Amino acid sequence: GFEKQILKEGSGPLPARGQLVTVHCTGFGKNSDLNSKFWSTKDPGQQPFSFNLGMGKVIKAWDEGVATMKIGERAFITASADYAYGSGGFPSWGINPNSTLKFDIEVLSAR
Repeated sequence: GFEKQILKEGSGPLPARGQLVTVHCTGFGKNSDLNSKFWSTKDPGQQPFSFNLGMGKVIKAWDEGVATMKIGERAFITASADYAYGSGGFPSWGINPNSTLKFDIEVLSAR
C-alpha cells in the first residue's frame, strides 16, 4: 500500500479518475536508501509530469495516492514495493527489486 504525509494543504478540488493530472515529483529510494534521490521533475532539463489519473499508466501508489490530493497539495507518498515497481525494480534508475520508495509530490493541475 501507500502512506501519505501532507506537507502543504491544497485548496483546490480532488482530481477525478481519467483527468490529466500534472505534478512536480521527486522520487527517493535509489539503492534502497529512502534519502537517495533517483529522479525529479525539478532537475535541470526536466518538466512537470502529466498522466491520466486512475488509468494504470503510472505505479499504483501514484494512481491511488494522487487521487487523495487536492490541487495545490504537496505530500510525501511512501509506497510499498507492490505499489511501486515490485519484484522487477527499475534498474536504470537504481531502484532495486522489492524496494519501498518515497515520493515528494505536488499537484499542479487537473483537467
